[in-house]
Amino acid sequence: MKDCLIHAKTFARIAPRLKGLEDKLNIIVMDDNGVFSKASTGETVTEPKPEIAFGNAEAFFCPGVRQFILAVAGSSRLDWFQSAAAGIENPGLVMIGKAANTYTTNHTQSEAMAEWALWQALDYFRQGPKHRAQQEAGVWEKLDSREIRGSNWLIVGFGSIGASTGRRVMALGGHVTGLRRSQGLAEGADRIAHPDTLMAELPQADVVLLCVPHTPETEGMANAGFFAAMQPGALFMNLGRGALVDEAALMAALDGGRPAHAALDVASQEPLPADHPLWAHPHVTLTPHDSPQTHGTLIGADDTFIENLRRYFSGEPMKHLVDKSLFA
Repeated sequence: MKDCLIHAKTFARIAPRLKGLEDKLNIIVMDDNGVFSKASTGETVTEPKPEIAFGNAEAFFCPGVRQFILAVAGSSRLDWFQSAAAGIENPGLVMIGKAANTYTTNHTQSEAMAEWALWQALDYFRQGPKHRAQQEAGVWEKLDSREIRGSNWLIVGFGSIGASTGRRVMALGGHVTGLRRSQGLAEGADRIAHPDTLMAELPQADVVLLCVPHTPETEGMANAGFFAAMQPGALFMNLGRGALVDEAALMAALDGGRPAHAALDVASQEPLPADHPLWAHPHVTLTPHDSPQTHGTLIGADDTFIENLRRYFSGEPMKHLVDKSLFA
């Protein structure tokens, strides 16, 4: 039997889906306070050494997260770790990635993140800030708005998030260009361009969305020159990582109207300090890195874990496998 560590709330939700694996899994659950116990008996486990672990939002955003990470990363028996996240650059995930023989990620959160992008674009195009200001002031005045129909979107980093966003934009009549190294046709894009063409593509876009991971090559890519190439009236959005953006250059560019507005779900410092100027900038919309935080994302991560659990025991190739060398 394999010792499998998951959060207690997760186990309560997925237990019916684990029927038939009773002879293969010894489930150890962790509660919000970081206390471990056997799911079958309730007996306390003082030093869990899991062979399988599922790290989802319930584990990583609870008060006991430190105990969870130490138990997983410190296990000399860790054969497989299933992450509910797509990225791997978080220090805790790097620790776990080095310890695990097999590490898999999850991409179902792209659907919620795509809805975030659509929400921000619609709010900007339909004059959301001005309408709210008029409501607060009791002013009845009609405002001209734009539509997604006919708008040009440039999605920088066309992976699962980009494709999910692109499908929605195209369904509403927008035009999508995706930037990625692998060329060819892609669902959710009218065309795919190479990242080397970024500066030439920026002036054509009404909306620019960053979805690339943070690497030495992408750090600070959205700089003064990047924003100067955007058209006046354009919307800039970041669903990647805060380190992709030179925030001082962004605020200076917004003051000049190029781009006209920025919607950011990530920042260079998280949590963003209360005195950071991004909070008060009139042309910035901020959300606290919660674009994927929906019930659908939680259930989607469960689905990925259950499917990979089936593959794990049947010897089939697992979904979203990460090359272990990336944790070196």
